[in-house]
This record gives sequence, C-alpha cells and structure tokens, in this order.
Amino acid sequence: MSAKEIIDLRSDTVTLPIKEMLEAIRRAELGDDVFREDPTVDRLEQMAAEKMGKEAVLLVTSGTQANLIALMCNTKRGDLVILEAESHIYWYEVGGVYMIAGLLPWPVKSQAGAPMPEDVKAAIRPRDIHFPEPALICLENTHNRHGGTIITPSQIKAISEVAQEHGLKLYLDGARIFNAAVALKADIREFTRHVDNLMFSLSKGLCCPIGEVLVGTRQFIETARKIRKVLGGGMRQAGVIAAPGIVALETMIGRLAEDHRNARRLTEGIAKIE
Repeated sequence: MSAKEIIDLRSDTVTLPIKEMLEAIRRAELGDDVFREDPTVDRLEQMAAEKMGKEAVLLVTSGTQANLIALMCNTKRGDLVILEAESHIYWYEVGGVYMIAGLLPWPVKSQAGAPMPEDVKAAIRPRDIHFPEPALICLENTHNRHGGTIITPSQIKAISEVAQEHGLKLYLDGARIFNAAVALKADIREFTRHVDNLMFSLSKGLCCPIGEVLVGTRQFIETARKIRKVLGGGMRQAGVIAAPGIVALETMIGRLAEDHRNARRLTEGIAKIE
C-alpha cells in the first residue's frame, strides 16, 4: 500500500491545512507580534474573542503551552489545582503542572470525564496552615482519555457554582470544544460562559498547521502574554500562524459534523465484524 492510500486515524492532530489556508499564509499581512504589530494576529484574536464571548485572546503555539500558561496565570506557586484523574494536563503534559508551574495536582475520578460537583467539593481542602491553598479547578472538553465525551453546559455550570462558592477559578482545556458544540448543536458560548478562562485548538480538527488560542479577561490575557514570553513563546511575524486560523474559524467549524458522521459510520461498521 502506498502512502497516498493510507487513511491515518491516529488522531485529529494529523490533519493537514486546506489550500485556502496555504493561500492565506502567502497573502498574510505581517508584523512583529511581540510588539503587538501583526495585523493578522490582531484580526484572529478579535474574531476568537467575539466568538467565545470573552474579552481578550492570545495566540500560542501549542495546547500544552496554553494549558501551562493558564495554570500559571490562575495560581501562585505552591497552590493546589483540582483536575479530573484522566485529564490531558495530568497525563500527557510532561508534569509541567508541578515541574514548571510549581502546583500540587489533585486528581478527582469521574465516570465519563465530568467530575461530580460533590467530588470536586470534597477535594477542596480547608484553608489550614498545613495544606496548600486550593486555587483552580480544571475541566477538559471534549475529554481525550474518556473517548471524546462531552461535558455539557449544565455540568460546567454545576462545577462553576462549586468554584465560586469556594473562591476558586475554573479553567477549561477546550482543545476540542468546537466538536462538543457541533455535536450538541449548541452555541459555543453556552460552554464558555461559566468558565473564567479557556483554550481551544486550531491545529486539530480545524486543520491548521499550528496554533492554539487562550481566551479570558483582558487582565488574564495581559498576564498570559508575559508568561508566554517567559516560556519562549513570543513570536515575531506570527500572522503566518494566524492566517489559517482565520480561515478555520470562518469555514471549518461546521464541517466537524462530517467528522462525527464518519466516526459513527466507522464505529458501526467495526461493531458488525465478528
């Protein structure tokens, strides 16, 4: 079998940019993004903020970087962060949560990726000189290790109420949040309204060659911009990354439904094999 005949189903990270994205890269108006002078990045960030219903946005290079920046923005060193036990941050991000952010990760088990509010509440330690300060709850939507399951807006709201009751921030690793919105035929803002900040991916099902987006308040993004620089993520003519992102937000979200239909068709076909 030649390489052209192989259908690669390992991950949506192996998607390739469509020709309109490559053309957008060629035509992109560029500037130095560290100096905030790249108009194509500015346009992408404005589009994403409006779509997500948040104040501000920051373009970063990877999901791992986005999550690490968010961990550091929402906490101080030595704090406790509550995570679902199978979460991507806990399993697949090289321990940056403690190695770089200096946080104590506290995993909470769930049946399908969405921790029960009472389990989250039970994980919040009392404020005591012997314990690290609880500061942040992290959710993942859709959930990778739970088979792409969706945390519904009502489930997010319930956990948000726990966070608010205890004075904690709520962060959403929303790398595939558009898959959730398309699958439930829901406005993306239904998923974002109850979290303080989040990230989403351009480089998975939306087919961009690189790029993730952090979303939150203006103050959060200003802090995130500084931490991105500390982590070596300051970019110069980053419009070459932003340009395909603009194409993705304009044209690629709706077609995720085609991916979902194909996945179901494959699943049903495999299930018929004895």
